[in-house]
Amino acid sequence: MKKYPYFSCSLPVISEKNIIDLAGIISSKIAGNIPFEGLEEFIYDEVPAIYINSNILGFEVIIKGYGGEKGYFLEVNSHPSNNEPEDADEIEIDITRYIASLLEGTTGLKIKYEEIKSEDYISITD
Repeated sequence: MKKYPYFSCSLPVISEKNIIDLAGIISSKIAGNIPFEGLEEFIYDEVPAIYINSNILGFEVIIKGYGGEKGYFLEVNSHPSNNEPEDADEIEIDITRYIASLLEGTTGLKIKYEEIKSEDYISITD
């Protein structure tokens, strides 16, 4: 049987920036400066969240969270509009390490490696 990938990333980041300013930084690094939108849509009930309203290479990109000490989560997942073939089994592919490597060293945000390490997402060496 064919395999069909479902890509997922849930990357915890810390930033003193507000969600809009953080979105600008992230978009410049991974999405060609495509703007985020939707803060007033409350897509995650009471948690502030914004998204890129474009299918980028089959991905949706969302930032959610309160910022400050609680931080944010950058989610990159297969876009809901992708049509999975009926004769294929879905397999999940975690791209958290890849997204973390793209954002590594970016001014204005800090990746919470202690959290992704505990989830066995990334190998951290001294």
